[in-house]
Amino acid sequence: MTKLHAPFPWFGGKSRVAALVWSRFGDVPNYVEPFAGSLSVLLARPQVGKLETVNDLDGFVANFWRATIAAPDEVAQWADWPVSECDLHARHLWL
Repeated sequence: MTKLHAPFPWFGGKSRVAALVWSRFGDVPNYVEPFAGSLSVLLARPQVGKLETVNDLDGFVANFWRATIAAPDEVAQWADWPVSECDLHARHLWL
């Protein structure tokens, strides 16, 4: 299985300890991620999971992952060139 990486960094992310987490958990039949963020622990799972539950208090995080599952090409299209404040001002000046 190819190792997956989070598509964005997350403050408080657990990517550095993901391997340690899975070495302690083993192959659990039901994995619950209460603080999803970038999902670095779940994406680093060495086995194929049977049941996985993802939660996060931040609705935007939950919507990102839901949209990634439902429409990955559209998410990639919109994430390809996110508008920054400087870029927004430059576009307004150009228009």
